[in-house]
Amino acid sequence: MPITLRLKVHDDFVEAEFTGTRDIDNELEETLNAWSEIPPLCKKHGLNKIMAVTHLDKRLKLDHSFALADKLVAIGFMPDYKLTAVIPNDKLRLEYEVLATFIRNFGYECEIFATEKEAKKWLLHS
Repeated sequence: MPITLRLKVHDDFVEAEFTGTRDIDNELEETLNAWSEIPPLCKKHGLNKIMAVTHLDKRLKLDHSFALADKLVAIGFMPDYKLTAVIPNDKLRLEYEVLATFIRNFGYECEIFATEKEAKKWLLHS
């Protein structure tokens, strides 16, 4: 099953829930296509905070993680966007720290948490 994205607008942030299985042969394009749906919704509602909830089977390959971080501006992410990810799986959460580091190195605020409660607290109050 390919990646599916469900977007929900809250009062103060956009929630992006990712589910499915990564397509090994097409993972970067599939990921960029999904992430590119987020900025238009942020712009439409005047929001700059994003909470990604990930229920995927694995993280992006290392080179694809860097490519995603590098292309955030190209797909519409603004420099003032603040990103948090909720990754319940302990092993995957540690693996996603690499992507979060790349995203931070490109100038975005980005943190990863195990629960939505922790993620919302950081996103809305830090």
